[in-house]
Amino acid sequence: MSRVRAQVLPGLRSRVDYHALDQGKRTWSSALNRPIHVRTEGTLLLTDEEPVRVVLTERGWRFAEDPTSFYPRETPRQALRTLVRATRSERWDVVLTLAPRRYRIGLSKEDVARVWTRGEQAKALAGARDRLARHLADPILVDAHEAVLELGYGHKVWLEREADGWVVVDF
Repeated sequence: MSRVRAQVLPGLRSRVDYHALDQGKRTWSSALNRPIHVRTEGTLLLTDEEPVRVVLTERGWRFAEDPTSFYPRETPRQALRTLVRATRSERWDVVLTLAPRRYRIGLSKEDVARVWTRGEQAKALAGARDRLARHLADPILVDAHEAVLELGYGHKVWLEREADGWVVVDF
């Protein structure tokens, strides 16, 4: 979900192709009436801060992701869980991998440790992390390249996909 697409721009209504939208509705409608495959998924809370995706198979519920992988970044939720875990266990090398490449150029794990432990923003970062931890099981809006988790009161977490996994842009 692009930040630009999330905005309503006045004056663009006249450029909407309503005929194409109507045809698209019919296509979606017929596809929903005859689905090729239905996959039942859910979120299992191992603890309040440990949501894990599960899927219903012919043999019952199964993990859709490895719950023993401690610092994964394959999905936005995994990246957020990794951020919480890594900062609490002071794994600054892992926290550094969660930053987008454009932000981590020239940063070291010592720089990250200083900001999170002794910097003037250390308390604010810990508070933001704890607020994020309370919302780990909440729905995340995801498209192919970006993800957003609403934390309430105007707070959001923005993530982006990079070649090697999801990274946290802002929280």
